[in-house]
Amino acid sequence: MEERIGIIGGTGPMGRGLAARFARAGVEVQIGSRDAARGEATAGELASRLGDGAAPVTGASNAEVGRCPIVVLAVPFDSLEPTLDMIEGSAAEALIVSTVNPLAFDAAGPHPLLLEAGSAAEEVARRFPSARVVAAFNTVAGPVLNDLEHPVDDDVLVAGDDADAVETVVALADRIEGARGVAAGKLRLAVVLESLTPVLISVNSRYRTHAGVRLSRLTTS
Repeated sequence: MEERIGIIGGTGPMGRGLAARFARAGVEVQIGSRDAARGEATAGELASRLGDGAAPVTGASNAEVGRCPIVVLAVPFDSLEPTLDMIEGSAAEALIVSTVNPLAFDAAGPHPLLLEAGSAAEEVARRFPSARVVAAFNTVAGPVLNDLEHPVDDDVLVAGDDADAVETVVALADRIEGARGVAAGKLRLAVVLESLTPVLISVNSRYRTHAGVRLSRLTTS
């Protein structure tokens, strides 16, 4: 597979952080936005920040970025459906990585949203039946990804029904400094990965940090 990643929602904190980490790891990145000019501007800012040692970072519209062989959805849940509408004609057969976490807040704090499809990743798979959909990076915080002075120090749990797609994303996660990709099971377990985010938000609020997930006593090499 061609090594090029398109990040839909690449102008937000999660998208920017993933773009920076992948480019620093030597993977070409294309940043998408509803406004192509905004995607191009963000790409220019990141390229300047990363310097000459990183892989190319460019920007375009979401529809154009959807043509990349690997497409990462780094958008808020309430933007998921309109975003899928935008890339429906271009990403139908891509390897799609969903980082989307359906959650809401009330007086008691953050909580996961229950979806008819089971999870956001499964909703993507329903909309794009010919695509290979995985859930990944759901428990990695945007500020951690954007702090390029420090390694990520997180396990990246990857759930999907296509074994090759899962292994591809696990290998991509392994290339990020400090991260470790872990194959976590079938796509139906994406609901568990997505539901961990409200837990982490609560923990991080209580302890004033950006804690992530590390699995103990696991050897992957």
